[in-house]
Amino acid sequence: MIGISLSSEKRAIIDIGSNTVRLVVYNGPPRAPVVILNEKVSARLGKDLGRTGAISDKAMRTALSALARFAALLRLLGVDNVECVATAAARDAANGAEFLDAVRGFGLAPRLLSGEEEARASAAGVIAAFPGARGIAADLGGGSLELVEIDGEACAGGITLPFGTLRLPDMRAAGPQKFAASVRAGLKARGWGKGRDLPLYIVGGSWRALALQAMRVLQWPVDDPHGFQLPASEALHLARLFAKGRIDDPDPRISSARLATLPDAAALLTQLIASLRPSRLVFSSWGLREGLLHMQLPKDIQRESPMLASVAAFALNARVSLDDASGVAAWTAPACRDAARDGDLRKAASLLALAAMRTEPNMRTEEALTWALRKRWIGLDMRGRGMMAMTVFANSGLTAIPPEFTRLADKADLDRAIGWGLAVRLCRRLTGGTQAGLASTALSLENGRLVLSLKESARPLYNGGISKDLKALAEWLGLEWSVEATGGVLIEA
Repeated sequence: MIGISLSSEKRAIIDIGSNTVRLVVYNGPPRAPVVILNEKVSARLGKDLGRTGAISDKAMRTALSALARFAALLRLLGVDNVECVATAAARDAANGAEFLDAVRGFGLAPRLLSGEEEARASAAGVIAAFPGARGIAADLGGGSLELVEIDGEACAGGITLPFGTLRLPDMRAAGPQKFAASVRAGLKARGWGKGRDLPLYIVGGSWRALALQAMRVLQWPVDDPHGFQLPASEALHLARLFAKGRIDDPDPRISSARLATLPDAAALLTQLIASLRPSRLVFSSWGLREGLLHMQLPKDIQRESPMLASVAAFALNARVSLDDASGVAAWTAPACRDAARDGDLRKAASLLALAAMRTEPNMRTEEALTWALRKRWIGLDMRGRGMMAMTVFANSGLTAIPPEFTRLADKADLDRAIGWGLAVRLCRRLTGGTQAGLASTALSLENGRLVLSLKESARPLYNGGISKDLKALAEWLGLEWSVEATGGVLIEA
């Protein structure tokens, strides 16, 4: 395998938050872990903190019952790599230490995160999902809001503020002006003035619910909120709309609990946008838990492409490897403009195009749409989604651009992806994607002409169907074409 680790060791994170207690078990590639179990209980440990300063007996019982079950599940699953962390509620409660002692009784080893540690872990999750991200990561939980500056990695000086979803209703009850003043005062007290004209990376379940609702309002073609972006002005307009209260025509994927917190989360987002003045908002489904996993990894694996890891692990289900795709990508490179610039994206697109050919022929178009618009891809932006899907379409001989794709990438990029797909189609049909077939044939550009070269052993592979594929690719690229055998013998021009 080329440069990607696909270890399938199970790893688990137990996240003891102010609102929910959650267990997530992952396997798959370390750089793009796949969730195999995700279970949560709404214990609401932080519900009464503002009034009593302590975790209530009822909340503690609910949380401990869930944690006992989680510990038992982990033993059944044979998961040894377990990280258990506790955040704002256990950190702020007078009986937080007592609660964590009870958790240890289940054989777990809870680690109490400081506010800055929580912020940095969330930021690590954002950076893992968006390599090279630069801006501000904002993670809204039940008990607190964490802010941290990121510039390819989490910078020092992350802060935590008592603006969690469990506390927002009381804050908003004082009226919109006092609420806005409280948020501004909190930021000022912590000396926070960063983020102007930079992306704001949004983390947290209530804000993901806001993203889902925004996507519904905008009739966005992609289902997954991960990677969804909004200009700050449009995000501010929608946040103000949602902050008013009742949500008309709510997205059915938003749970009733999340729907109840959405107006408060929107009100807080309104104040953050007004105060931080970001350039745009980017919603991330990766946060604290994925950040903790990422921080466990050796540096060489952290540097891997999460996009290639994600697509490679998925394609293995169709018995297509990254080595297979790399060979095809190298063979087709002469026909692909800016091949070096788009190396990883074109390799991932080739990988998915090859995997699509292992599905039922009458399902390939539907599968390609599903993969493009519904599957979660880590490290792949909306432009990449559109181009990857268009590559899969063209690999099946389809060059008409679905209207949904035009909202993800511009026409020039989609046209380039069609060229990628037609080149993959020619390659796989000529060579079968085999190493011997790739080695005995070649594609090149010579004096503005697309030339297919065949060694003597490969001449029987060439037929009328391959001629049509080569012609279709050349015409799409606006080139003349020819076919030559070993020694420069012209077969067809």
